[in-house]
Amino acid sequence: MRAGHSWNWRLSGYDDRVHAFPAGERPASFVEAVCAHTVPFGRVARTHTGARCLSCLLIVGDRLAERAGGPLGTSAVD
Repeated sequence: MRAGHSWNWRLSGYDDRVHAFPAGERPASFVEAVCAHTVPFGRVARTHTGARCLSCLLIVGDRLAERAGGPLGTSAVD
């Protein structure tokens, strides 16, 4: 996969939601989720337990649909 096209789902200690963070992002003072939520690196937990961020789910879903060739539910014949 190309950079920016895979995500790690991590729990933010700020809002107790699981956000999508770009895979391979180097640890820094703060990390930014796909939805633009920022959190100090030390407040991010490696777990899938918890409520998912709806914005991250929608953004990641849209990007996956783009990679698959277009919006879901569209037909090649119109």
